[in-house]
Amino acid sequence: MHNSVFFKSVINSNSIFDSMGLLGHFLKDTIGCEQICLFLMEDSQRQEPAAYSYNMLQVDTSQLQQLAVQADFFERIPDGRPLRLDDTIDGISLSETSFHTIYPFHIKRNATYGTLLLCFQSQRSLTPEELQICRMNKLHMDQLIDKIYFRKQFLKEQSFESLFNTLRMKDSFTVDHCYNVAFYSSLLGEKLGLCQAELELLKLAALLHDIGKLAIPDHILMKPGRLTDDEFDVIRQHPAIGYQLLKDLPEVKDILPIVRWHHERIDGRGYPDGLKGDEIPLLVRIVSLADAFDAMTSTRVYRSSLHVEEVRKQLVTNVNTQFDEQLVTLFLEIIDEQMTMRTLSTGE
Repeated sequence: MHNSVFFKSVINSNSIFDSMGLLGHFLKDTIGCEQICLFLMEDSQRQEPAAYSYNMLQVDTSQLQQLAVQADFFERIPDGRPLRLDDTIDGISLSETSFHTIYPFHIKRNATYGTLLLCFQSQRSLTPEELQICRMNKLHMDQLIDKIYFRKQFLKEQSFESLFNTLRMKDSFTVDHCYNVAFYSSLLGEKLGLCQAELELLKLAALLHDIGKLAIPDHILMKPGRLTDDEFDVIRQHPAIGYQLLKDLPEVKDILPIVRWHHERIDGRGYPDGLKGDEIPLLVRIVSLADAFDAMTSTRVYRSSLHVEEVRKQLVTNVNTQFDEQLVTLFLEIIDEQMTMRTLSTGE
């Protein structure tokens, strides 16, 4: 699996179980790691950690889980430094397990912490390039945990939960798209150095940016072929409809501009209000770019996803017409960072 496909697949996952399968297949193909496991705890949790594994017997998972807890999730071992059969940590060794070499990678996201273990049944030393692949995979797992945590926090808000569950029943694809846009928006916001309050606002706005599609007739919203001009005019109403749906909820006042204007363009040819240039607030421009990126890299009923390199060309082509030039430059840097991995088996 090409690294960009893997990254997109993991972020599209709705559960850690799904992503562990993708991660396991990828690591088997790239570095020959046959077995992996992940142990996670939350700060408020007092029982044993949650365990997720790929291609591993339950007895091996249980042994590693016990070892991870005893070793405080290997916090004294730097990411990427191997733990071998003849090593000990405070009297703890791999002798009780089936493995000769384990590479631990620490997980610490919001209230969740733990360790991702790459397990080998023989002695194994990873090359610098292989370690970079592992670190990027660990980063992707961090990001997925962030996404899942954000979902949980978001759904605690009763008014949002009702609206979002209604959208989920109508069009689950749009719901997944909104989560992805929130994720990409937060990556770009962090790159820009936004404060935590701005990042939380940005993620919430991105998650609700397409809520106006609730009012779009199903035969148009989920049409498998090209829309007619009249049908596209109906679709174009969803930002203004979303604004109307949310405007009377006091807790979302600050996100209304993003919901209403996420299809505005730098050159003034967007909708619904034809804003241009600096008339479009920064957070709106961030969500617009993240929205377009996820749309282009997602498979729809009427077309396949575009390759990331083609998407890069599209973003550059539309600088200063559809998208903000500075944001495109930063977003391309993010794409480069995410795609640093190269599939060793294909020599890419």
